This record gives sequence, C-alpha cells and structure tokens, in this order.
Amino acid sequence: MKVDASISGQKAFETLGEPTTKWRSLIVSYALQLIIGIQFSIYVTSMWPYLAKLEPSSTLNFFGWIMAVFSVGQMVSSKIFGYWVQKTWSSKNPTICGFVFIIIGNFIYALLPLLTSNHGWFMMLSRIIVGIGSGNLCVLRGYCSMSTKKDDISRVMPLAAGSYVLGLALGPAIQSAFVFVGSGFSIGMVIFDFYTLPAYLMALVSFGSILVVLFYFDENYAGILTSNETKDPYVVVPKFDKIAAYTCIYLYFMLQAITTSIEVLATPFTITLYNWTDKQAVLYGGILQFIGCIMDVTNYLALSFTKLGKIDKRVLIIGSSLAFIAYHLLLLPWDFYDGPLDYVKLVENSTVKDQEFGGCLREYTWCSHTTRVPLVIYIFGFTVVLSFAFPYTAASVSVLYSEILGPRNQGSMQGTMEFFGSFARCVIPVIQPILFADYGYLWPFLMNLFTVLIGLTFLVLFFHRIIPLEVIPRVGVPTPYKSGVFYRL
Repeated sequence: MKVDASISGQKAFETLGEPTTKWRSLIVSYALQLIIGIQFSIYVTSMWPYLAKLEPSSTLNFFGWIMAVFSVGQMVSSKIFGYWVQKTWSSKNPTICGFVFIIIGNFIYALLPLLTSNHGWFMMLSRIIVGIGSGNLCVLRGYCSMSTKKDDISRVMPLAAGSYVLGLALGPAIQSAFVFVGSGFSIGMVIFDFYTLPAYLMALVSFGSILVVLFYFDENYAGILTSNETKDPYVVVPKFDKIAAYTCIYLYFMLQAITTSIEVLATPFTITLYNWTDKQAVLYGGILQFIGCIMDVTNYLALSFTKLGKIDKRVLIIGSSLAFIAYHLLLLPWDFYDGPLDYVKLVENSTVKDQEFGGCLREYTWCSHTTRVPLVIYIFGFTVVLSFAFPYTAASVSVLYSEILGPRNQGSMQGTMEFFGSFARCVIPVIQPILFADYGYLWPFLMNLFTVLIGLTFLVLFFHRIIPLEVIPRVGVPTPYKSGVFYRL
C-alpha cells in the first residue's frame, strides 16, 4: 500500500497539535516515580545488617539473591504492565495495582522479627512482591512520554528520570535518619526499630499514592495518536528504527547495571576498606547518597531549564560514559595506593567478630595483598563524578528513546526497556557479591568498565541512526509503516 505522506504525515501532526501537555498529572507521575525509587533503595544499606541480625548464619551470596529477586519481580511485571497499558490505553489501573503489591511486600518485610525461622526466605518473598509492584515504573515513564507534546519532551523526560534517580538517592538517606531510633520500641509483639520503621513508612506512603492516583491523576495523551486516530488510513506513523531503539535499551541496561553494582557493593566496600562498622556504613553511606542526590538534582534541573538541554543527547551520553569510566578507573586497587587492608578484629580469646570494629572478613584472603582506595578519592568519585555520569545518561537515553519511538502508544516498548533494566538489576546482585567475596573489588569494577565500553561502542557505531523518528519523511523516500510503504510526493 502506498500513501501520499504529504497528507498522512501532515495530518498526524495536525492531530497531535490539538491537545496540550497537562502538567498537573505529570507532576503527580514525578512524585510517584520518586516514591518507587525510594522504595527500591531505602533498604540497600540496611538490608544486609538486618538479615545478619535476624539470621546470623546468612552469607553475602544469599544476600545477593535477595537483592536480585526484587528485579526478577519487576522484570516480569514490567512486560505485563506495559502490555496492559498497550491494550487498555490507560495508566491508572496498572499504577494502582503496583502500589497494592508494594504495600503487601513492605508489611512482610516489617514483620520478619515475629518469625522464628526462615527469615532470609521470607525477606526474599517480601522483596519479590515489592519488585512486582515496582513494575509500574514503566507505566509512569511511558505516561510521561505519551502525554507530552514534542516541544516539551526535552524538559519532561529529564525531570521524569531525575525523579526516579532522586528517589534512589534519597532512599539510603531516609534509612539513615532512623539510625537514632536504635532498638526502638514494641507494641505487643510488633517491633518498631531502625529496620522495621522504614517499611511501615513506605507502606503508608504507598497507600497515600493510591489515593493520589485515584483523585488527582487525570490521563491525557497529548504526545501520541489515539487508537481511533491510528485507524484513520490518512494518519500514518512510520516504523521506528529498531537498531536505534535497541541501542537505547542497552544503554539503559548499562545504566541500571552500574547503579545496582554501586548500591550492592557500597556497604561491604566501605566496611572492608575503611573499617566502618555496620551502623557507620549505613549512616555515612546515607550522607554520601544525600550529597550525591543534591548534585544529581542540580544536573537534572540544568538539563530541563538551561541551554544544556539543547545539546545533542548523543554527545551528552558520550560525555557521561567517560565519567563512568573515570569513576571506575579511580576506584581500581592501584599499586600506588596504601595497603594491604585490615582484617576485622575478633572478640578477645574467641573467633567471633567484634561488632565494634569493621574491616575485612577473615575469609577474604585477597585483603592481604589488596590496596585501599583513598577515602577522599572514593568520596569525590561517589558524590561528584557520578553526579555527572548518572543524570546525563539517564535523562538523555529517556529523551532519545521516546523520540525514536515517535507519537505512538509506547506502553509495550517502555515495558521492554524496563524489562532489560530489571534484568541488569537481577543478575548484578548475584554475580558481583560472589566476585567481591572471592576476588575483591577489582573484578566487579572491571566488569562495569567493560559494560560501559560496549555501550560507548554501540553509540559510536550507530551514532547516525540514533535520531528522532521522522513523522514527515524526506520527499521521494520510501518509508515503511504497519500497513505497507508510503512516499512523500
């Protein structure tokens, strides 16, 4: 079938020109994405000490599986929720469904002290349920893309990405605020302490999120053609470039892999290298996360409201990838750093770890020949270098991916992107704690470097193809779409 694109493409733009971007619903979606980000990261620094307290025989490898199952749940539900949006043209119900799962998972996590055994397995159950609920992230991200006019997309998507990343950064900071609760208090058999209070808080916040969606979230798809409009034979949306879309999906996979690596290893890394206790690692880690969060937000706002947002997104991704490379090079165990590392002290006349001290576990044989990254370099890399790496990658990939897909229902493709992001969050917590425990922090960081170099290679190779979809193609160029090929005459 051949259609004159001078009619079809122009009509598509005229159709899209009628609605406007509704900012109230976008602001609601930003708040919800921030909450989902907090939901993922709030336990990152405290989950291992919580598990060790409930079940002292637990290993770091088992903890890696607990971290991974969150993303297994999110990986599966992202595709389901994306398909749900694709078929119903509605984001409200999948979003509410996700928060119901999050509430259930948080209550299980908070009530773990009531159990007499199998704490680790029930913690794993709680995390996979919360992960299933967090699959609504792709729904909200897709809504931001589909509800936004083309002229606003470069402002909206960085704010969407920034909201989620801000949540990731705020999570450990919120957890660290409960450090001063200590052993807390109990009401009957129910314990409210440093580990359980954040879970109750997140369950309450999630319930509030459901009410907000019900009463303040009005769906308005200003950036796409509706299902009735796409049935019009004179309204044609060309097929998107799959190579460009898949490159963006890999870049998102890369981003999530590095994010997860840093989150999973931050606590054991600082305990091992700087002799921090469990509580110090949670408190100081939360402070560093908060500082990094301020830097991240500054960069996201700069992308949305300054001329930085006008720079070619592909160039920004190249620059942010180089920042990732610099961060990992700084944190490699170079010979000119001080060393070796200190083993944890033991209680006098016993083989039991002294809880008053941090350091290398006795089974980490690599500590005897591994150097220590200077603390000032770690702090600089964590708070400054990463604050340029994450925002300029996350925001730019979100904008490019949305523009590559074009003005069509993006529910399924946004679900696909989140599926692979969740896959990264699934495999990294399993692989890297094992590498860390057996070989030290060198191999996890080299793994991250290799992941970035692959993404950088794809970006350079397909640089000319990673561009917004041309709804009105060039004159005389055959352009495929779902019903055949059309030409602009």
